[in-house]
Amino acid sequence: MINKIQLTSKQAAIVSFQQGALLVLASAGSGKTRVLTERIKYLVDSTRRKILAITFTNKASEEIKERLSDIDNIEERLYIGTFHSFCCYVLENHGNMIGYQELPQVFSETDDRLRIIEDAIIETPTLNQYFSNLDSKQRNKFKTRALDVISQIKREVILDDDLEKRIKDKNVIMLYYSYRDLMSSLNAIDFDDLLFLTYKLFVNSPKTAALYRRNFEYICIDEAQDLNKAQYMVLKALTGNEHKNIMMVGDPKQSIYGFNGSSSSFMQESFVEDYTPTIIELNDNFRSSRSVLSLANKIVNTPSDLNNVAVNGLCEIHSFKDVCEEADWIVLKIKEYLQCGDLKDIEGKLTENRITILARNRYLLLPIEEKLIEENINYFYKNNSNGLLFDSTSGKIFNLALQIKVNPKDYLHFEQLLALLDIENDKVYSFDELEDRIQNKLYKDIINSIVLLKDTGDNFNKMIDHLLQKIQENLDFNMIDENELHLAYNDLLEIKKNWHNYAISTKTKSIASFRNAIALGKTVQSKKEIGIALSTVHTMKGQENDIVFLIGMDDQTFPDYRALQKGGLELEQEKNNLYVAITRAKRYLFITYPLSRQMPWGDIKTRKISSLLQI
Repeated sequence: MINKIQLTSKQAAIVSFQQGALLVLASAGSGKTRVLTERIKYLVDSTRRKILAITFTNKASEEIKERLSDIDNIEERLYIGTFHSFCCYVLENHGNMIGYQELPQVFSETDDRLRIIEDAIIETPTLNQYFSNLDSKQRNKFKTRALDVISQIKREVILDDDLEKRIKDKNVIMLYYSYRDLMSSLNAIDFDDLLFLTYKLFVNSPKTAALYRRNFEYICIDEAQDLNKAQYMVLKALTGNEHKNIMMVGDPKQSIYGFNGSSSSFMQESFVEDYTPTIIELNDNFRSSRSVLSLANKIVNTPSDLNNVAVNGLCEIHSFKDVCEEADWIVLKIKEYLQCGDLKDIEGKLTENRITILARNRYLLLPIEEKLIEENINYFYKNNSNGLLFDSTSGKIFNLALQIKVNPKDYLHFEQLLALLDIENDKVYSFDELEDRIQNKLYKDIINSIVLLKDTGDNFNKMIDHLLQKIQENLDFNMIDENELHLAYNDLLEIKKNWHNYAISTKTKSIASFRNAIALGKTVQSKKEIGIALSTVHTMKGQENDIVFLIGMDDQTFPDYRALQKGGLELEQEKNNLYVAITRAKRYLFITYPLSRQMPWGDIKTRKISSLLQI
């Protein structure tokens, strides 16, 4: 198998590595996904136990699953998903060991957590006194900051016994406990809880950790340069002292999530110290052209032999009077290339989908978007979003009702449901009490269908089909606005599709775990969008394209002005950001920047090329 796919000697050594810990330092374009996939195939053939594969995104999990689809019963031999998905899987099975008698529901929406933190602030007397004197904008900032502080406590894995030693501000401690109690009263957890509680479970119940340790003989972790402390602590608690069959794959030059507490030190230092791994480096880039690689290597000061790179490609830097001129030139260049169709060093006919426009921040893409619309060129935004977005009121009602069905303690979403149904909130907290108050017949059908939904979801498809029929009946009799009904129909079809994706991925179905799968973004399959991709650098990580335009490369924009002020690690992260951006280009890379930029308040500021490119 190893020779069949023509791996290099280093790649083959990784794939067939036997017992012990392994650290693979894999530069951009070095074929790490292929190596990781072949490693999993090799392990499936050589061990009877399950393999745990941790990816950074759901999309990466999908890609590896697709590459392994030819292996019979692969789902019985492999658990693959993000750290958050794995922790949710653990808590679904053993959450009762730390006091969760019912499956807790993941609150993925920021608005929900902001509502809860506001209640927690009000319950903390000294904070409430300060909070009540703030205006609306200041309150929102204060709530966001309060959530960040609580998140930091969990990411640092500070357990109750150490809380007062580590946190000196008594108000923060009171706020933390109040937020936790309110979430508990809703039978709810947030993303940080998934890691925090799984660590707590493994520490408090060594037998549970040992069970998973025995089950997963080999562990593979992708994008390990972006591990944070909580993730590494979960790994340590899972593996204990005896489990050493762990492979980490990562590239410190692509560590760009420091703002979330991630650090390559967990891969390069902690893992090396704790597990004494064999270290193998993959430095050859099989993806990008010579021109692109030459610049990328200068950015991170990495010497590299480019003689083996077959394609020259293009790498150009252009300046423009302002962002409008910058956008005009880029779109003109795109039109020129699309009309030409065949370009040197790019195999096959060039289409819109083979072009990406990158920026550090999303707002920078707006002038480009306006120009693409003006020229009638297809485009789309790349997004990393969890959950489902509904266009219709009916879809939103269905979603809220489903959340309440699986979690009757969830008064927060019940209040939102009452507002959508235009029912006065007079402490009505059950579906039975709603029956006579709902005026809209379709909405009533939705609620009644949710009430009859089995916990196992065995009648889920039948329920959706029933509601689709009801929508058709309403269309026939012009009982509800036609546009709303069309939106509702499409929303319900999307829900049905998500249920199908969930159902085929698990043996023991339940609507409660389905809701959590939605929150984690596990049920939404990547859509094949048509057009030019507009993306931030962070969103584009792990993906690439033939032609890339990297815009807005002026100082104080990229690198960000705050990183320039702080320097040190912040500026190093910006350099890594740029390295990631450059290496998204397979063949052609165009870097652009404006010589002037208008501020939101109207001032025109002179700009110069990014200091990161002054090499």
